[in-house]
Amino acid sequence: MRNTKKVKTKQKKSAMQKGQTPFILVMLALPILQWLVFFLYVNINTILLAFKDARTGDWSLVNFKDFWEQLTSPYGEIGIAVLNTARYFVLGLVTAMLCMWVAYFFYKKIFGHRFFRIVFYLPAVISSVAMVTAYKSIIIPGGPLDKLVSLFGVSLPPEGLLANSATATYAIMGYCVLTGFTTNVLLFSSAMSRIPLEVLESAALEGCGPTREFFSLIVPMMWSTISSVVILAFTSILSTSGPILLFTNGYYDTTTISFWIFSKVYGNGAIGGVAASYNLVSCVGLCFTLVSVPIILGIRKLMNKVPDVEY
Repeated sequence: MRNTKKVKTKQKKSAMQKGQTPFILVMLALPILQWLVFFLYVNINTILLAFKDARTGDWSLVNFKDFWEQLTSPYGEIGIAVLNTARYFVLGLVTAMLCMWVAYFFYKKIFGHRFFRIVFYLPAVISSVAMVTAYKSIIIPGGPLDKLVSLFGVSLPPEGLLANSATATYAIMGYCVLTGFTTNVLLFSSAMSRIPLEVLESAALEGCGPTREFFSLIVPMMWSTISSVVILAFTSILSTSGPILLFTNGYYDTTTISFWIFSKVYGNGAIGGVAASYNLVSCVGLCFTLVSVPIILGIRKLMNKVPDVEY
């Protein structure tokens, strides 16, 4: 009798699995078809452009040679763009970590936390054009920043911070820091609000201070949110950029990879980019994709090694 019941149970399971297979195939058919049509079909010509000579139309690796020369040359646009993109990426990670501290202070309801919550989120509400204009008026020669640093015997460059190759990128990075405490603060604040108060109260009774509470309790219990933010940051590792178009239009060595691609495709004016540069842009995009995908998968695997705390 027991063997008969086991056989019937196995038959039911196999029948259920057979019924699930067509359902899974039907549900996967639409996204697969969408990927084939709207990604592969649309981008297949773009991928092929990377292997064609723009002047002759023949199959060639000349685009990869040009890409390598511009990447390794100290005066190449691509090399400068990669360096600036790396700066903005590191800055984004540091700002994200600072957002955790800001969210923690809001979570602990420090004095004026409601006011500062609004202040930190204002850059997401106010137009970026208005924010950039206000920031420019602060850092121009003779502006508030110039008067402030003059008290310490320092003066800004006469041409301004944004018109100097040595300071332009760092000036834009300062703007990114000031306006970077928006979305991540909300994400971390929401994750902290889910932590049971009983856990923190018990830790306080054991003499746990704020620093240890943050690193030993808060961070592990919101690790899923932290890992999601880090993984999302790495998915845009090569497209990280500041508002280059609004500040310098890519001049004074401020270009990034995403802005370089934009300028080559659409041009700095209203007439669009140069058709001969499309092949190089396709080559650059293909190379950077091949580099970024393993990095993203590796970071995702590394972040998932840390077990989530269930509560």
